[in-house]
Amino acid sequence: MSDALRAAPGPETRAELLQAHQLTGALAIRAVLDELLRKRERMTLYSAGDHARQCDSQLLRHTAEHLWLDLPASPDGHAALIGQGIVAVALPENIRIQFECPQPRITGTGDRFEVICAMPPLIHRIQRRDAYRVRPPMRRPVQCVMRPFQGQERAYQVLDVSATGVALAIDPEFALPAIGEIWQHCRLEIPGYAPIPCDLDVRVIGPAPEGDSPGNRIGCLFQRPTPETQRAVQVYVMDAERLSRRHG
Repeated sequence: MSDALRAAPGPETRAELLQAHQLTGALAIRAVLDELLRKRERMTLYSAGDHARQCDSQLLRHTAEHLWLDLPASPDGHAALIGQGIVAVALPENIRIQFECPQPRITGTGDRFEVICAMPPLIHRIQRRDAYRVRPPMRRPVQCVMRPFQGQERAYQVLDVSATGVALAIDPEFALPAIGEIWQHCRLEIPGYAPIPCDLDVRVIGPAPEGDSPGNRIGCLFQRPTPETQRAVQVYVMDAERLSRRHG
């Protein structure tokens, strides 16, 4: 996904990928926008109807209701750019941030123009492969709690988390699941966060990497996650990435 994704011109259009990496909710969306502002990230604005029509831009500011984006001083091309809507794409640290700009309009004169649009209802945050999964900090371990086994819940150490799934450490004493097995009514317990409910689809089974807990590593995909689960996982992944860079 990584290099090809980063080099691909124009907005991402694969529905399955966009669905798996969408963020909704005002707090999550503002967190992404604030990061773009803080880093003064450059972005590209594409015409939603013709991706060949594009221009360089930058997020200037935002409120709870609106965004302001920089626009080059080329009025002749402005109407063609926004006529069918605008899609904004930024690539901070090779992570694709993409969102549509609802109800765009242009203000300004002379050599300074801006696009004003409504706050997008969702943002897509698509990670490159080497940032695709984050490992929980050792001082803040994450657990995945399964539904009761013979009347008792069972907690597994989470080795890494992505927008689409988790990897778990399974003690040698526990029987291994079958590939394709669905674990329902699980939850991720993360210090400082509300529990995240999820169903898991077992996809990969193998020995745990050297240095991790002894036993086996179980790779799972989230099974039909709700928008609330997707949003909560993405927020945690963003927070863990920022913490990793700060202490890296």
